Amino acid sequence: MSIEGLPRFSDGEMARRLAAVRGLAQERGVRALLLFGHSGSRRHYQADIHYVTEVAPFHEAYCLVPVEGEPVLWVTHHNHFATARDLSRIADVRRGTRDAPAVIAAELRSRGLADAALGLVGPMFHQEHTRLLGLVPDAQWTDLSMPFKRLRIRKSEEELAWQRVAAAGCDRVMAALHAAIRPGVEERELLVLSEQVAWQFGCQPNFLYLNSTPMAASESCVPNQILSRRKLQMGDVINTELTVSYGMYSAQLLRPFFLGEPTSQYAHLYGVLKTAHDALAEAMKPGVTLDELREVSLSIRDAGYTTVDGLLHGFGVDILPPALGPNFAPPHVPYTLEPGVTIVLQPNPTTADEKVGMQLGQMGLITPEGYVSMHASPSEVTVCG
Repeated sequence: MSIEGLPRFSDGEMARRLAAVRGLAQERGVRALLLFGHSGSRRHYQADIHYVTEVAPFHEAYCLVPVEGEPVLWVTHHNHFATARDLSRIADVRRGTRDAPAVIAAELRSRGLADAALGLVGPMFHQEHTRLLGLVPDAQWTDLSMPFKRLRIRKSEEELAWQRVAAAGCDRVMAALHAAIRPGVEERELLVLSEQVAWQFGCQPNFLYLNSTPMAASESCVPNQILSRRKLQMGDVINTELTVSYGMYSAQLLRPFFLGEPTSQYAHLYGVLKTAHDALAEAMKPGVTLDELREVSLSIRDAGYTTVDGLLHGFGVDILPPALGPNFAPPHVPYTLEPGVTIVLQPNPTTADEKVGMQLGQMGLITPEGYVSMHASPSEVTVCG
């Protein structure tokens, strides 16, 4: 296939990654890592395999990365093999079969790894996992999915460069949405527009989630994943969650719009939202823990609201740590902010009945000085109409 115009990392970047993955394996006392990916969530569940191969297949795929010897990528759909072969940054790309565990088990035996300590990375399907365990019963498996994700948290300069392109594409799309939002426009028209602008800017449209609801009789608190034929009306509030990618690396904007002046309820809600957003952005500095950021976010709860989406999450090809979930839940895994990490900040105060809510946020970079937005779009509501 032609790769003309497709983003490609340098050989040095790919070698750095392979060395880091092998270093993780050695650190954890395993002789190889078996990576699994599938097409869920717009191929983001291929992020681990993409990290090593620069390929994100559209169906199930496996990649064996030994500490010694060359890695191998298996693509399970035969008609997808040619694309994977032409894109892959590792040399050994093979067709898998409908019985991928048997193929993998045979490879482990041929490499003398059938009774070795091995690491498993990714959400492997239960049936395949069970069959693989049965075919190599003497192997000792360790789930290294989270350590592998943590390996991908800090971004290289090349990764950051791609995310900056994605952020600029996000800004272009959001500016186009701002210009298009007016009474009579269908929600779905905005989706089509967002995809057109992303492609025109050389990026890949990932998704536009959006909801529109009358402020005076609000029935929706969060952007919807499926956009309807509803036409926007004066008096609406519109929440948007926009993700655009470049070479699979993503950026995200969450921006609210008012069609006309806000009601008193929504004006108060926006004040709470903006205050929490700015306080969190100011607090996000190296050395700050997730527990400390959660304490800052409690201003939303103290104002009488809950949340229905995560407060923040790491970003790259997929959602990464660190993360704070909805409803002010404590962090599942402790984490202290460090430079070089890209994070989407997205506070989203919501009424208890989940009929009124807003989101405001964007992807930013943790620098030695603190959190810096990677977007040009201002962190504020826009009044249209």
